[in-house]
Amino acid sequence: MHTSEWVAHAQVIAAQLYRNIEKNTDPDALYLIVTAGGDGTSLEVQTAFAEVVLKNGKKEITDRICFLRLPFGTGNDGADGRTIDVSLKLLTEPVHYVMQPAVRVYPAGKKDDCWYAFNIASIGLDAFVTHMTNRVKHLFPGDFYKIWVDLACVFYDRIYRVGDLSVQAELKDGTVVMNHQEKMLLYLMGVSGHRTYGSGQKILSDDNNICGVRDMSLLRKLKIKKHFLNGTHASFSETLLYTADILKFDYNEKILVQLDGESHLLTKEDFPLTMELTEPFIRILRPEGI
Repeated sequence: MHTSEWVAHAQVIAAQLYRNIEKNTDPDALYLIVTAGGDGTSLEVQTAFAEVVLKNGKKEITDRICFLRLPFGTGNDGADGRTIDVSLKLLTEPVHYVMQPAVRVYPAGKKDDCWYAFNIASIGLDAFVTHMTNRVKHLFPGDFYKIWVDLACVFYDRIYRVGDLSVQAELKDGTVVMNHQEKMLLYLMGVSGHRTYGSGQKILSDDNNICGVRDMSLLRKLKIKKHFLNGTHASFSETLLYTADILKFDYNEKILVQLDGESHLLTKEDFPLTMELTEPFIRILRPEGI
């Protein structure tokens, strides 16, 4: 058992663990990596793994490691169960292995200096909500996400100008499935469909892994925001839902990007920005039949 003591410490610990695993020459050695924290802890541990496998090419290590992500944080959208009981049943009931990809995100010309998300990566209003939630959380413990959703509806476009966002979405073979330019409140990519963020908000409620939301009036935001939280937003004209492997963004304004609850500020020099699914490389447990 290893205890992290500061931000990014879990990533340092995990990187050392992976180095030790690489040195183990026993062909039958298998490892279960259990993260007991929130989405930030899980992000750090898996980012270290992505750097070993995807950046350093140590793909053979994927057959020796399995992850179990326990929900010990405030969001827990990247955990392997919404509760501890559900998560721990993966160790006691029939399961099978599933290989999961990540979302790789990188600004213009910086593919080697990329970020990763293991649940959802997004830009726009929801990244602003995440950013402000984290700032408040550092001062007062608790989940302020829903409060900041309400506040963001009012204040977001006063702080970040909503300009025309150019988006080209592609499949792995290069087929273009979407190409448009318009004012968008947010745009996101999940590692798969049926994903939540912000502590259970059902933004990807079906098989599609891409969601975009067009800009709208304040009254319209307040009227339909609940549908974006409970997963009933697919029928609204402001909603784009589809499936893609690569998103390419171009934008001339500053905007926030968030990756599993961690935010970064982007400026026009960071565009074009790319989000893309990696190859499946993270081994996780799933109940039989799922």
